Amino acid sequence: MAKKSAIAGEYILSVLDNGSVEVYRIYDNTKEALREIAEKENFPYDKEWTTRQLGNKLIDYLESRREEK
Repeated sequence: MAKKSAIAGEYILSVLDNGSVEVYRIYDNTKEALREIAEKENFPYDKEWTTRQLGNKLIDYLESRREEK
């Protein structure tokens, strides 16, 4: 749970109860955000996939990579 939060442009900054600081980026377009993540993670995707398809497949891909480590 955040003790306090603030929005600065496209970022949300939060201080958690334990004093840790988290920063999240706000995206206007979810599908573009997913594509950006896919490209950074070298995940091949079909531009015809819906947001739901891309999101689910990307999560599965990231989880399977985590399990391999």
